[in-house]
Amino acid sequence: MDSLPEILTKGDLRLRPLTAADQTVVTGQFNDIRVARWLAAVAQPFGPEAARQLLAHGAHPGENLRIIEYQNKVAGGLCIGASLWYWLAPEFWRQGLMRRALKLAITARFANAGPPLIATCHADNTASRALLTGLGFSLCPAARRMFFHGTQTSEPCLDYVMAPEQWHLLHPLILLAGNLSLRPARQQDAPTLARMLPTTKSAHWPESEALPGFIEEHRYRGPGQGLFVISDDNRRSVGMALLTKTGPRLCFLSEAEDIRYRVQVMDGLASAFAAGS
Repeated sequence: MDSLPEILTKGDLRLRPLTAADQTVVTGQFNDIRVARWLAAVAQPFGPEAARQLLAHGAHPGENLRIIEYQNKVAGGLCIGASLWYWLAPEFWRQGLMRRALKLAITARFANAGPPLIATCHADNTASRALLTGLGFSLCPAARRMFFHGTQTSEPCLDYVMAPEQWHLLHPLILLAGNLSLRPARQQDAPTLARMLPTTKSAHWPESEALPGFIEEHRYRGPGQGLFVISDDNRRSVGMALLTKTGPRLCFLSEAEDIRYRVQVMDGLASAFAAGS
């Protein structure tokens, strides 16, 4: 499985790899019963050997273990590999911090095609269940049990799943080009986009009646490809951009918008993808 970028940042939030220097603070967090209660696989008590094993686990390709830094403090961490699990120190609870961290990590995880993501939480962990459903995860119908080191018992758990297509639908990528924004096209955009289609037959653009199928065919599924609606700072749709492996193709509402915005959109797309968006 492809790895995440080593560093992900957004505002005062930073995700970075676990280092040996983090062992003391992470050990303290894992030994806090308020955190340990919900972590099935974390040994209790969590000592130096367990910390070394966690460091080795984080270095394993594809596991993507990341420390969550908030305002330069270690607030918790997450692991987003074959499955998703996470923790947050109690002093950082109820600030929306884990939601922000998961959005940042999952967006990066689904930047390329890949399998659905599974997250498992204790059936009684109402905060984690609300977090996952709030992000759009779907509850799997069958419950199961997992062994928890903290209680030395098998306890009821629930699995939640997120497919990349669902993530892109619920959390659409927004690209910026100056005062313009580009977002993935949806079926409800079809009447507006139909007004932008060329009046003469085009090899790149469909006839009006074929537009719904064209929107579905070019639905955004990852960076660099997909059909986007171009909107100005008044939220008025002024054009559309078809992003392909061979480069973007643009179509505007009018010739005036084409003249005014084409270079701006092309420059904005070049900057966005050069930055890894």
